[in-house]
Amino acid sequence: MVAELRRGFKSDAERIAELVRGELGVGLLERLDCFALAEAWGIPVVSLDELRDDGASEASIGRLMSPDAGFSATTIVVGPRRLIVYNPRHESGRKASSLAHELAHVILEHEAAPAIGVGGCRHWDGRQEAEADWLGSALLVPRAGALAWMLENDDLDAGARNFGVSVELFRWRINHTGVVRQVEKERRRARVAR
Repeated sequence: MVAELRRGFKSDAERIAELVRGELGVGLLERLDCFALAEAWGIPVVSLDELRDDGASEASIGRLMSPDAGFSATTIVVGPRRLIVYNPRHESGRKASSLAHELAHVILEHEAAPAIGVGGCRHWDGRQEAEADWLGSALLVPRAGALAWMLENDDLDAGARNFGVSVELFRWRINHTGVVRQVEKERRRARVAR
């Protein structure tokens, strides 16, 4: 993923995440409610289950919700309108990550493309997906929030619960943003000062 991000994107994403969280009144150590963010941006969010009311077949819903389908969430685009559909069977941390990823596409104004391309293959823009992964995770766990958490607590499980994400995502953020190294440096400095 990292190789596909343009120079400076990570810093830009952290600033965007802070702005978006600030607009919602969400502090750096607080959990981001992706449903509230979607509502603020005027984007309806529905679960696969809710599509039954709109005529989706049981077979289609069952197929997308099966464990081997790999479906987490998608954004449906019709002109200027957006609709995010997510898999309600996933754990809350996974749902948050999936929704934040989809919202990141919208925030970054990524060009929508058909889900299935020529020949029946899935359409995939690696750069856009990498950007949405990074911004989505920054929205959920801003670097400054992760740093503050890790300086006060050293509990990954509690950190993940605090931010409403999986332990894997929280660990990924503190490792890939340099928080772990910075915390170790601060603790060494504190030991030397004693």
